[in-house]
Amino acid sequence: MENKIIKAWKLGMFVVLSLTVFLVAIYFIGKSQNLFGTTFHLEAKFKNVSGLQIGNNVQLSGINIGTVKEIEFVSDSIVMVNMVIRSEIQQYIKTDASATIGSDGLMGDKVLMIAAGSASQEIVKDHSLIKSTEAVGMEDLMNGLKKSIDNAEIITKELSEFSYKINNGKGALSKVLTDEEFSKSIDRTLQNLETGTDEFVVFTTKMNDKNGSLSKVMTDPVYANSLKKTLSKFEKSAADINVFTAKLKNDKGIVSKLLSDEKMANDLDSIVTNTRTATEKLNELEEAAKHNFLLRGFFRKKEKAKDKMEANKNH
Repeated sequence: MENKIIKAWKLGMFVVLSLTVFLVAIYFIGKSQNLFGTTFHLEAKFKNVSGLQIGNNVQLSGINIGTVKEIEFVSDSIVMVNMVIRSEIQQYIKTDASATIGSDGLMGDKVLMIAAGSASQEIVKDHSLIKSTEAVGMEDLMNGLKKSIDNAEIITKELSEFSYKINNGKGALSKVLTDEEFSKSIDRTLQNLETGTDEFVVFTTKMNDKNGSLSKVMTDPVYANSLKKTLSKFEKSAADINVFTAKLKNDKGIVSKLLSDEKMANDLDSIVTNTRTATEKLNELEEAAKHNFLLRGFFRKKEKAKDKMEANKNH
C-alpha cells in the first residue's frame, strides 16, 4: 500500500513539474514571438532578404522588439517582409524610419534592424510601410576582401621592385642613398637654393625699404616724375638719333655719299694722296733752300732765334 502511495506521489510530482516546464516554455516562446500583449505591424520591401526567415528577431538600437511574421513575394524582384512589434515601442519609430537586414554576430542568425528616424517626424501607424536599405551581403564582403587582397599583392610587388632598384643602384633615390658624388651635388644644389633664397629676402627687404630706389619709384611721386622726365629725355635723344641715321641714309647728304658713293670716295682718296705728295715736295724744296748760299744765312738766323726761344723757355 505504501509503495503505491509513493509511486502516486512520484507520478504526481513528475506531472506537475512537466506541466510547469511546459508552461514556462510556452510563456518564453510566446513572449519571444509576441504572442502575449498588444502588438502592431510594420512592413518593408526588399530586393534581397539575404536569408532572413520567419521568426527572426527585429531589433531597434540592438534590442529585440519583435519578430518577422511573414515573408512573401510582391513581384519577381520585390519581397515584402511583415514584422510584429510590441506596441510600447511604436512611439519611438517615426515615419522616416528605415529597415535593413543584418546578422546577429559574424555567423549568427539574420536579424531585421530598424533605424528609428527623426524625432520631428510623426509616429508610424499600424501596417505602415517603411523604407528599406539593402544590406551588404557576404558575397559582397568577399568580393571586397578579394579586391583588397589583389591590391595588397600589387602594392607588395611594386614595393619589391622599388627595393630591388634601390639595392641595385638604379634610380635617383638609390643614387641619393648610395652615390656620394650625387649626394654632394644635391647638397650643393640645396646650398645654392638657400643662398638664392637669402638673396631674394635681401632683395625684398631692399625693395620694401622706404629709402631704396625701387621703393621711391613705387611710392615717391617726385622721384617717379624725375625718372619719368629722364626717360622722356632718353626717348627724345633716341628720336634725334633716328633722325640722324635717317639723314645718313639719305643719298643727298655728304656723309651718306662718303659712306655709299664709291666715286666720291675715290676722289677724296686722290685728294688726300695729292696733298701728301705736295707736302713731301714742299719739304724737299725747303731742304734744298737751306743749302742754297743765298738763303743759307736766313735759315741760320731762323734756327738761332728758335734755339734762343727754347733756352728762354727752359730758364
